[in-house]
Amino acid sequence: MKKNIFIFFTTLSIIVIVGLFIYFNSDSEIPIVYPPNGQIRELPENTPEIKRPSNIPCVYSLWNNSNEPCGTLENIFEERKLKINYFSLLFGTFSNIKDAEIHLKKLKMQDFLKDRIIKIEKILPTNIVINIKKGDTISTIARNYSTTSKKIIELNNLTNPDRIKVGQRLFLPGEDLKYRIISTNIENIDIAQDYCNSLLNLNFRCQILSQKNQ
Repeated sequence: MKKNIFIFFTTLSIIVIVGLFIYFNSDSEIPIVYPPNGQIRELPENTPEIKRPSNIPCVYSLWNNSNEPCGTLENIFEERKLKINYFSLLFGTFSNIKDAEIHLKKLKMQDFLKDRIIKIEKILPTNIVINIKKGDTISTIARNYSTTSKKIIELNNLTNPDRIKVGQRLFLPGEDLKYRIISTNIENIDIAQDYCNSLLNLNFRCQILSQKNQ
């Protein structure tokens, strides 16, 4: 019994001595691990495969597990800021999107326009502001501005439309939503004029706009 106890303490002493020797003679420090300040974010699961695009830069969202394809080269250029001192071509304004889309297809069939970026833009309606004059009523104002009393009442949230005051401001509905076909960032006036001349000869409408004032 005493012999076993002696062997145990002898073995323990040797282990402690060897451990202390390794500790004091080691060149590397024992790392100190600090707890994170915030919650640890786990790695995303089922992330899409990342491939280098062949033509344009792409941004993949790993955290949202997005598999959406990269945008086309045309879409990226459409989003760039309009260059000042360049010119735009306006091909027409339409009251509905279907007519605009049909006209756009006809334009894109022309060989000299195939490489140009042509898009349809929405023209949002803007409200008209007037000051009520003596003798004005909602019905007469609606008649004079080609609108309806109901639209004026709803637009201004009028609870008592018969009690309007002289000098009171009223918002009147503007024109309806429209769509225009436009091509931007044409380098100089001569190029823009060549496009317009070619279109006018084919009975298309065309107008040159300066981007300096846009």
